[in-house]
Amino acid sequence: MVPASSFGRRGALACGAAAFAEACGCGARFAAMAAEARAGGGPAVDPRKGYIVMPIRDGLFYLGDGGYNAMFLVTPAGVIAVDAPPTLGANYLRAIAEVTDRPVTHLVYTHEHVDHIAGSGAFPGDVTIVAHRSTAELLATRRDVRRRPPSLVWDGPRHRLEVGGEVLDLAWHGVSHSLDTTFVHAPRQRTLMVVDVVYPGWMPYKNLGVAVDVPGFCAAHEAILGYEFETLVAGHVDRPGTRADVETQLELLRDLARAAERAYAALSFPAFLRDHPPDPRIPGRSSWELHDAYEHALVDRMAAEIGPRWHGRLAGIEPYLRDNCWAMLETYVVQGAPAL
Repeated sequence: MVPASSFGRRGALACGAAAFAEACGCGARFAAMAAEARAGGGPAVDPRKGYIVMPIRDGLFYLGDGGYNAMFLVTPAGVIAVDAPPTLGANYLRAIAEVTDRPVTHLVYTHEHVDHIAGSGAFPGDVTIVAHRSTAELLATRRDVRRRPPSLVWDGPRHRLEVGGEVLDLAWHGVSHSLDTTFVHAPRQRTLMVVDVVYPGWMPYKNLGVAVDVPGFCAAHEAILGYEFETLVAGHVDRPGTRADVETQLELLRDLARAAERAYAALSFPAFLRDHPPDPRIPGRSSWELHDAYEHALVDRMAAEIGPRWHGRLAGIEPYLRDNCWAMLETYVVQGAPAL
């Protein structure tokens, strides 16, 4: 249990007795939320406020705006924030101020992408920014003042961050969504934060979350399931996730991979050209342009096959399924088949 002094006087007053009790152990709340809203449907964000902050357990809090989310850990020595989405901006500090009057001492980056850390300018100038070496090196090439450079850079596959008696275990499991994705595990709070990999209750964002390495993206799911956790903070969508959400998305990836293999087996590019003879005199009918039409035909096959199986299980089928079919098709001819 986290003593009231860990949150400060403001936390005890702002949370109230019931909410403060939840802060010391409310994993069941998130599990129930996920069970009731398996396909999307997270808690609504008050548009006048612009964010929602909810206790996870033992001083760890979830913060979201409906599209982006992050987490922060209140310790006796200060607050550790993980990621700084610019959509949250100054609301991040307002949310922290709702539950504690302790200063933010550390800001952890999960990866270098603008949409998850370009709000770092809202944090105090003396905050210690923590990042993996690969993130630091990428940021040095970006020259983007919105993404402040890290002041504590760690090397290798693992790093333990200890602040005020609390622990966050950081790990790099190889290239996946990005070149530098860091997993952030709060072992005592039984929570894992991995960004842009799992989309709890939803079809993944376009092209499997714009993954730079689809086989690595798929492998990241197995790495996630290798952790002991109950709550997943995923960086996007409108609610936290659970192990069941990870398992569901892994099932989806296997379904996409099998459908891609069947589509390729059923229709080759030469066979497509026999049915659609190239004619460079006609716009859009050159062999190269017809390759795009061929890929559309493969995507049509995949979406028609697996779409009905996922309606009702995941939200966002209409806007995102076809893009994800294409991403899985492409990895077979670019990076190779994922190990699923």
